[in-house]
Amino acid sequence: MEDLWKYLGINKTVSLICCMFWIFSAAEGNSISMVVGSKVILHCKNRTNDTLTQLTWKMNKVRLLTFKPVRLLDESQEARSLKINISLSGSEMYALVIERAEKSHTGNYTCEINTDKGSGEQKWELIIKEHEESGNFNKLLIAVAVSVPCVCCLIFIIAFAILRRVCKRAGGRSRSAEMQEREEDIYENCLETNQRRGYNRPNHYKPRAH
Repeated sequence: MEDLWKYLGINKTVSLICCMFWIFSAAEGNSISMVVGSKVILHCKNRTNDTLTQLTWKMNKVRLLTFKPVRLLDESQEARSLKINISLSGSEMYALVIERAEKSHTGNYTCEINTDKGSGEQKWELIIKEHEESGNFNKLLIAVAVSVPCVCCLIFIIAFAILRRVCKRAGGRSRSAEMQEREEDIYENCLETNQRRGYNRPNHYKPRAH
């Protein structure tokens, strides 16, 4: 009995993890980030073979566009002010089209589909960023890429100059010490030579006066 409860507990945990992963992956797939001035297309497709009766686009729960096969397209004042259109041709059928995105287009978009057999909806999160954000980031990367090698070269040159100066000083000191030792050796040799000469020199005595 305990094994059964453990088995059921493991299955519940795995199922919960799978559900959470599916929810977050779906939400991430419906999030779009664009820059100001770019063209944005949010697709909304009738995934069933049912007859479409009405399709409505909303932004932050405010109606933008409504399409009916009989009455065609109904635009709201909000859609006109934001310059938002709906595509009714080709592979972009029923897609929401923003020709030139602005910061004011940032928001949550919902596409509601009504058919003769039911209804459904598709959601999008649209984020519009300024050019400066991406531009500043690229400039920062370029600045770092250029400055780092220059700083490394400067550090290498300074270290090389310091090391060379230290080596010169050490060499000069060793040479001066060596020259001093040589001078001392020469001086000592001269003293020894003079002492030897003075020792071997004959003594001349003056005759005594009688």
